[in-house]
Amino acid sequence: MYVENTYAQSNSANVTVNIILHPIQTITINSSQKDVNLEYHNIEDYEKGVLTTLDDHLSVTSTGSFQVNVASNQDSFTQSGSDKSIPVSDVLIIAANGSDNNLPQIFDNVLLSTNPESLIRSGTGGMDLKYNVTYDNTAGGADKYVNMTSGDTESVFTSEIIYTITSK
Repeated sequence: MYVENTYAQSNSANVTVNIILHPIQTITINSSQKDVNLEYHNIEDYEKGVLTTLDDHLSVTSTGSFQVNVASNQDSFTQSGSDKSIPVSDVLIIAANGSDNNLPQIFDNVLLSTNPESLIRSGTGGMDLKYNVTYDNTAGGADKYVNMTSGDTESVFTSEIIYTITSK
């Protein structure tokens, strides 16, 4: 009797599949809100100061916990061609959840300065999280800016505000 040994060939192979998650963090300003105007039009504005709230002003994407900081690029709002200035600390920045954003967050009101300060802290991430931002210049009340105008034209004082996002 003749017995033939046959060996089976392998019909399979193994592969390792890795899911590699890289951290992503972005922050954007609503494109229609790149300029924020705190306008003094009447006696009441000069007496009480002004504020404006911009809905869905910031949009944040983060794949994990995060913190949004805010700072000014200079100590004062300045007027082109003038030595007059207004301290950036006259503006308080206030954030709140915007549309379709129900994540629990910690919000800190920030008196503007050149030092980055925490405005929003979140223990979880999310995609396209919207935030409303209020620019509160009621510190400009009590007629503080009465002598800041130049003649018959409006006086514009400017500073850039910088928002940054970091991992928390």
